[in-house]
Amino acid sequence: MAHQIIAWLLLGLGLVFGAVLLRRGWREREALRQERGRMWLLCALEVPIYFLATLGISDFLLHTLLLRRGRLTADENLPGTLIAAGLTPGAVIAFALLQGENPVELPTLLLCCAGIAGGSVLGARFVRRLDGGKIRRIMAVALIASMAVLILKLILSAGASGAATGLSPWFLALAVVFSLFWGAVNMVGVPMKAAGTAFFLLLGMSPLSTLTLVLVMGCLGPMSGSVEVIRGGRYHRKTVCAAVIFGSLGAVLGCLFTVAISPLALNVLLLAVMLVAIVTMLRK
Repeated sequence: MAHQIIAWLLLGLGLVFGAVLLRRGWREREALRQERGRMWLLCALEVPIYFLATLGISDFLLHTLLLRRGRLTADENLPGTLIAAGLTPGAVIAFALLQGENPVELPTLLLCCAGIAGGSVLGARFVRRLDGGKIRRIMAVALIASMAVLILKLILSAGASGAATGLSPWFLALAVVFSLFWGAVNMVGVPMKAAGTAFFLLLGMSPLSTLTLVLVMGCLGPMSGSVEVIRGGRYHRKTVCAAVIFGSLGAVLGCLFTVAISPLALNVLLLAVMLVAIVTMLRK
């Protein structure tokens, strides 16, 4: 019952944020038209981005590649774009994962979500003081750290995976600290899904429980700090509006047509995407 309440709450908030973003995009349609990027192409790209997000591939990473390679927006607008774009599609994914059997124990879910929400609120206030160069460097360093955690997980686990659906008290306390920290850096535009997946798998959680927990946290974290983002207007309107509608469509398709992919293949793909993103971030 509690899982269902959380699911419906997240979906409701996601739809409200989506409506606010679309309304603001319409009100600022002249500024939207002047932004770089073809709207039809962005709409088409949002579908596969959030289809892949249902597998655990970070939409932050994929959007970073799209925005930086296409030179669609200034670096200082990059975190806001990543946060705002994922609000509605992320809520759709979280809602779908929390249906049916509950793969994550409630104390673990609630405390980790509380941690990332608190960190996101702090991070949203911090990111406003950063210029584009600092944001780019922070993202690159954090991506390198995420790659190191993921590689460490691959070495230590040697292909094995845990079966736990919740964490012991000591591990849960560690996870809350991790969630608080990653919520803060997530608001700078640093993707948390790859590092979060590796972290919770290292603590012995099952792949399904890990995926559910990480994607629910990946939804709630940006929501918690998004008011500052929307109020400041530092985001690429075309990408965000395209994500609200077509990203949500991709999320629905990904949840309906689940694609089987081996953990090793997924980790290798994540590492490849992260490496390209790091190179992109280090370039001016």
